[in-house]
Amino acid sequence: MIAAVASKELRALLRDGRLWGLGAVVAVLLLTVLATALHQRQVDERERLQVEVASRDQWDHQGARNPHRAAHFGLYAFKPQMPLASVDPGIQAHTGQALWLEPHKRNMALHIRAADAPPSIRLGPFTPALVLLVLVPLLIAVLGHGSVTQEREQGTLRMLHASGMRGVPLVLGKWLGLCAGLALVLAPALLVGGWLLAAQQGVRQALLLALALVLYYATWAALAVAVSARCHTSRSALLVLLALWVGCVFVLPRMAASVVEQGMHLPTGEQFWAAIQRDIDNGLPGDGTAAARMKAFDAQLLAEQGVNRLEDLPFGANAKRRLFRDAYATRVYALHFGQLWQVQWRQHALLRLANLVTPYAPVRSISSALAGTDLAHQHHFEEAAEQYRQQFTTMMDEWDMQSTRGVTSFESRYAGNAQWQAIPAWRYEAPGLGFVLRHTAVDWALLSAWLALAVGLMCFGARRLNP
Repeated sequence: MIAAVASKELRALLRDGRLWGLGAVVAVLLLTVLATALHQRQVDERERLQVEVASRDQWDHQGARNPHRAAHFGLYAFKPQMPLASVDPGIQAHTGQALWLEPHKRNMALHIRAADAPPSIRLGPFTPALVLLVLVPLLIAVLGHGSVTQEREQGTLRMLHASGMRGVPLVLGKWLGLCAGLALVLAPALLVGGWLLAAQQGVRQALLLALALVLYYATWAALAVAVSARCHTSRSALLVLLALWVGCVFVLPRMAASVVEQGMHLPTGEQFWAAIQRDIDNGLPGDGTAAARMKAFDAQLLAEQGVNRLEDLPFGANAKRRLFRDAYATRVYALHFGQLWQVQWRQHALLRLANLVTPYAPVRSISSALAGTDLAHQHHFEEAAEQYRQQFTTMMDEWDMQSTRGVTSFESRYAGNAQWQAIPAWRYEAPGLGFVLRHTAVDWALLSAWLALAVGLMCFGARRLNP
């Protein structure tokens, strides 16, 4: 019975010019935007690689100079784009994609695209994710709003009811037929898009994204049939679905983001850096001021070596003292950056909680996570860059300490290119799928729950279906 209804619904959709017309428009839009995004990704990656190579070459060939002055020349850590970043740019337009690494100080990420973009960026970029997550549900609403109401308006629903057709098999067949018609129209574009992504080494991510989209589209198809079953006319069903689409895709996510932002503020840049400097100068509770800490360290150092002056130490005193100061500064930076990330993670958790009322939110989270453009991937990149900063600055100071005696002048040039080239190059390996699945487990559960809820609403409405 269900198969017969699904087959009939699919044949009706295939004869409907709206399916092919609107489907072709969506498919062309998707392929055009995806091709453009992939080309832009290639351009961006090529530019990133060029800048990265040039920056490293400048570091390697500084010439003879003091190691500490060389360290202050600094290195850059660049975040490479993952294959699906072309599909869903996520938050990367508003987060830095490069970090300048220098001694004593942990910096914020640089190269924020939104800051350099024209005013039109406020309207939001036109991306493949916009087509897949926003326009396709609209297509489903247009195609599915009359699935049951047309049967009522044409009088065939009464005939089906009289012949013994029950409501649940009817709506399930309508739902499966709608899903099949949508799959036939979108499959070519999605296959071509998948092939383009496969060329970018994003096969597994693309397959998981396809699975998420199947759940998402099936949810919208079930909602369309459920609304059609409860409304008396096709016009009213379409209006309800359009209102539901606008609310779920645009209104509710933005309201939730605004509420979370108002309820949990991030410190301003001035407040953040001032707090760090205050804790470095005055010390964390019980640690004493910077001057007191350094005085105690010098006294302990002289006592351990059995000398009376820093000039008499058998190793580089300046480098040894820098290692001590930097270790404390690293502790302070880790504390404040950790607190900053905690606020952002709490905002993320509250936003996820607030977005329980829309299926758009979990699929968007899954999409950006698979693209490597979510908060978790940004945090992973910045923490990896910080570890690299600590590594190369420590290596420079340890070499300086071992190569000198007593107190040396910053004007002394006793290191050359060989020392700079000995510093390992920055290599960033993005986390794998296990990382993505751990951070999106709740979103997968929410998306599945939304599908179950939509199917449940559809079946509940079918039991009260009035011919």
